[in-house]
Amino acid sequence: MKPLVYHAGQRAVQDEAQTRRVADKLADWVGPVAEFARGADLVVLAAPEHGGGLRFAVVSGAAPFVRVADEAALHLELPAGLADHVPTPSAVGGLVISLGLARRARVNGFLYRRNGAAELATSEAFTLCRKYFAPSVAVVEAPVRIGPAARESLPLDHPLVADVLARAETSFLASVSPDGMPDVAHRGGAAGFLAYDPAARTLAWPEFVGDGVFKSAGNVRATGTMALLALDLASGDGVCLYGRGEYRTTRTDRGREDALVQHRDDYPQQGTMRCEIARAERLREVLHPRRRIARAPRVTSRSTVPEQRPQ
Repeated sequence: MKPLVYHAGQRAVQDEAQTRRVADKLADWVGPVAEFARGADLVVLAAPEHGGGLRFAVVSGAAPFVRVADEAALHLELPAGLADHVPTPSAVGGLVISLGLARRARVNGFLYRRNGAAELATSEAFTLCRKYFAPSVAVVEAPVRIGPAARESLPLDHPLVADVLARAETSFLASVSPDGMPDVAHRGGAAGFLAYDPAARTLAWPEFVGDGVFKSAGNVRATGTMALLALDLASGDGVCLYGRGEYRTTRTDRGREDALVQHRDDYPQQGTMRCEIARAERLREVLHPRRRIARAPRVTSRSTVPEQRPQ
């Protein structure tokens, strides 16, 4: 896997936060992506759509449903039906995730239809820390679902939009780099961390301290394109907002050396994401319904560094 090459938007945010040295250390990081892919019960992908936006597709089911077709090159074989939701060939940004185990890995690359399956040839792949997950598991170990089953346009002031966003602890941010490569990042927090104002057509949230790379924030800084999928885990539906984002750095540390640092606060704020929303959709049956694991400890920035690390 080639080292990450940071574009100007990512470098600008790294310099504001004084994490360039940390980001350079992580440029070669991969980690056990194949292991995380085999154990994933959720795959979230975003692909370009006509008009320059981004569109989500989600695969959920009992692990293992991801097959590692080529471990050295990290080619992942996904269920064939995914190619009906994402035009192939297509650049995609993706995450393979186990929400229950707080495991996730980025798998960005190109999706092809090959040998009766959808194959993702990764060009960027690396495991991520365990912070800010709301642990959950599928209600039943059902067969693989590829969602959404349907997309329904909603007015921005529809009560469902505000309700799902107000209750959401799990969401996903899709962005795109200047060279057109999509990316998907998990965004989690205590219910209410997503602040939505339908009258002003804005969505905002705090960007919590992460690994110092600023892949998503840098993409938004460079191109503005964003889509946010907020999940209603109990129903398996989701709400997706599409628009333009703006990232502002609010925290700078003095020459931070390490990607993971233990803080006094659970959710220390690194910056603010503010988005102008153009449209909203309800995504029906986007994943299998899930239930929160109420007693499972949530890994945050106040957790020890070993607890935060991928494992």
